Amino acid sequence: MKSKKLEEDGNIEKAACLARKFNTKNISLEMSSDLVVYEQSTPTLTSEGLYGTIKVVNVTKGEEVTCTAKFNNRNITASALPEKEAEEPVTGKVCNTTDTSAQADTKVEKANMLSVAVLGLRVLLAKSIAFNTLMSIKLFLF
Repeated sequence: MKSKKLEEDGNIEKAACLARKFNTKNISLEMSSDLVVYEQSTPTLTSEGLYGTIKVVNVTKGEEVTCTAKFNNRNITASALPEKEAEEPVTGKVCNTTDTSAQADTKVEKANMLSVAVLGLRVLLAKSIAFNTLMSIKLFLF
């Protein structure tokens, strides 16, 4: 992936290489540029039990960028060619996903909020019972 936004001098842009859904932790990313901006030290374990990593480098505007993922004695290479400037901004959906995990997250979030609300009401009930008991004892004894 290459950035659309240029640096201050107008000639440097960023390129990122992202490797996702790998079943091995021993993966390394190599890019055609040596000007590393960010490199993840160890791959991240996702909730699916797979690994992912990223590397970001600075490149000269218009330069071809190649990214090679090395793992298990295999190499996978991808390249990004220089793109022409768009005359009109592109509008519309950037990503159309059919992932249902977002819907499941909302249900879990609602269940968590309901549990917190019930817990709050129980604490409020316990405090009011304790206060009423203390006031009753004070009334009868004094």
